[in-house]
Formats: sequence, C-alpha cells, structure tokens
Amino acid sequence: MPAPKLEITVRNAHQQIDRLEKYRSESGSIEAKYQHFIAEMIMLRLFSIFEDSVAEIAYKLVSGATYTNGTFPALAVSAGAMSGARGLFLSYGRTIPVQNLKWTKSKYIRESVQHVISTSDPFIISAQRNGNIIDEMRKMRNVLAHNTTSAKADFKTVVRLTYGANVNITPGAFLSSIKRTSRCNLDRYLSSTKAVLMDMASGV
Repeated sequence: MPAPKLEITVRNAHQQIDRLEKYRSESGSIEAKYQHFIAEMIMLRLFSIFEDSVAEIAYKLVSGATYTNGTFPALAVSAGAMSGARGLFLSYGRTIPVQNLKWTKSKYIRESVQHVISTSDPFIISAQRNGNIIDEMRKMRNVLAHNTTSAKADFKTVVRLTYGANVNITPGAFLSSIKRTSRCNLDRYLSSTKAVLMDMASGV
C-alpha cells in the first residue's frame, strides 16, 4: 500500500476553505445582520476543517507519510496503517490511556502526540509557532459554539487585542466588519488556516 501523502490533506483542506471564501465574498451584498450570521457559520466550519486536517496530518505522519519537503518525522514508534494511528496516540507511552485527542490549541496538539512524535519534530514546533492564531480561532469557535461565561470573556480579550480597546461588538460583526480594520477578521482567519496547515505539513 502506498504511503499516505500530506499534500492531499492540505489540498483538500484548501479546496474546502476556498468554498468558504466564496460564500464569504458572496454574502457581502446582503443585509449586515445576515452577513454576520453567515460569517459565524463559516467560522464554525473553518475551525472544524482545521481540527480534522491537523488530526489527519498527525495520523499520516505516523503511518509512513513524509513532510511535503520530503523529510520523515521523528517518531518513537510508527503505526502499520492509518487505522491504527489514533489508537497509538491514545495509548502509547502513557501510564493511563486517554479517551480523546485534542487539536484545538498548540498545547493540546503537543500533548496529543508527544509520546509518539518527538517534541523537537517540525509538526510540534509548527503548532507552537502558530499557537497564537490557533488559540484566537479556538476562542472565536468557542464563543459561537458554547457561549459560556468563560467563552464570552475570551472573546472580549480577542476583541481588545485586535482593536486595542474594549469594543461592544457581537462575534458575527467582529468577523465580518471592516469599520476598524482594512480587512475583515474572517478573511484573516480563512487565509491563516491555509497558511498554518501548509506550515504544519511542511517539515520546516
């Protein structure tokens, strides 16, 4: 069986994000409140694509894939096939196996794979390098998906860091508005997700 390819994962993710970018662009001509709603739905889907793609990159790396630059990852052990990769991350090197793997934060990514993929490997280093934008997108996803007190507080922090001040704004407006920035934040997240996935698959 041929080795899995990270290029396919990245390409598929980019194609899905391209469609989201098209939806975002086409929504620009409709009433603002509907733009906000569509932006929220796009953000939720975008972060799901990110999570799924990061997990797939990790699974492929321990199943024989090389990085897109042709180098191999530094592994403690490898899986015989993609079907065994998740189980390897859940149990290998752990005193007590974990029930779930998390891909929503650089810290969680490292904790999910560090017993199998070396902490000095480019996959983990890239996750740490892109930790700020990953965490920012996670906070946006959380306020949309959960809307808890802590998620709302995290969203206010994102707003303050983005605008340099406390601004009373809804998540949908924050994603789609260009009143305070030359480019809407959703566009920034769309392009950043593409860039982060390319980086995590690059081997650099």
